[in-house]
Amino acid sequence: MSTFPLKKPPQVALIIESSVSYGRSILQGIARYMASHHRWSVYFEQHELGTAPPAWLASSHWDGILCRPTDPTLARRLRRMKVPVVDLNDLHDNLKLPWVGSNHRAIGSLGASHFVERGFRNFAFCGFSKELWARQRREGFCAVVGKEDLSIPIYESPWRGSAVSRWDLEIEHIGKWLELLPKPIGVMACNDARALHLLDACHQRGILVPEEVAVVGVDNEEIFCELCNPGLSSVAPDAERIGYQAAELLDRLMAGQAPPCQRILIDPVRVVTRRSSDTLAIKDRAVSAAIRFISEQACHGCTVSDVINSVRVSRSFLERSFRQHLKRSPQAEIRRVQGSRIKQLLTETDFTLERISELSGFEHPEYMSVVFKRMFSQTPGQYRKQMQST
Repeated sequence: MSTFPLKKPPQVALIIESSVSYGRSILQGIARYMASHHRWSVYFEQHELGTAPPAWLASSHWDGILCRPTDPTLARRLRRMKVPVVDLNDLHDNLKLPWVGSNHRAIGSLGASHFVERGFRNFAFCGFSKELWARQRREGFCAVVGKEDLSIPIYESPWRGSAVSRWDLEIEHIGKWLELLPKPIGVMACNDARALHLLDACHQRGILVPEEVAVVGVDNEEIFCELCNPGLSSVAPDAERIGYQAAELLDRLMAGQAPPCQRILIDPVRVVTRRSSDTLAIKDRAVSAAIRFISEQACHGCTVSDVINSVRVSRSFLERSFRQHLKRSPQAEIRRVQGSRIKQLLTETDFTLERISELSGFEHPEYMSVVFKRMFSQTPGQYRKQMQST
């Protein structure tokens, strides 16, 4: 009787911070991949963002490495090791390593669209200078709101190093900048920490949030956002999907496949709306009331007639006003809210189409599927399969 030697699982080093939710979500995505695919012998220690790579990284032979704090020096070192590596950093590009990470321009675009959908016509961006990820988020933001040929006010200052301003002086500078901006205005911050600077500056200057300045951050650190006053709206990146995709890519590399030619960009999930941006920048009270009614009732099956009865205006006036302020019809606004809800349920639950149609305001799942395909050029089933496979 012959026996076969047991094959040892690959030894994989995870150089990923566990001190913030973004890093922990990446680790969760890696764990999800490992639970349904190959098991690895994982080497990992808890540390903060920005911590130097551990000494044991160079002291052992690795079958693969997933690395977040990659910089040019570490990238050269990793390439010399001739080990399959997936780079997860957000500070540097062109490090000549396979890379998976957030689509920062899409994050900025989503924040901008959030303000546009609420009827804002004035926009600004508050970021950090000389930071790749912050610049890309700013570019995505400006690409959406800049279509109106507007000049977008931008405030930036250093995030790291000796040039960083003292906290109280920084808040004072941001407050002076905010006071000069037209109101009402939607201001996107490059991350949640920067958004807190905006909220503090508004509080010190007596600027109303969200009525005068609406604020959206990025990262959706839930406890942090809930503790802000008012609660902070934030773009939620899909960090868990980044971890899953990175683990899948590393598995292919360890199996001998060639690395992809392109960087793998992962789109954000959605804007988690809290009080800091939960407002409508529309002076027309009828339109504001109609939009609020739709946001509350669209997924309960409301019609345009229901909206008209709620705000007590004529259909022609409502249609004309919606196109003037939002560039779309009341019916299109109902469908937009329903479509967003369907996407959320397809992504975050395993509900049947019958249940999803009920929760999104449709009597029949067949009609919901027709509307969804008309809006997004794919069926609900195709969308769910796409999201589950990434």
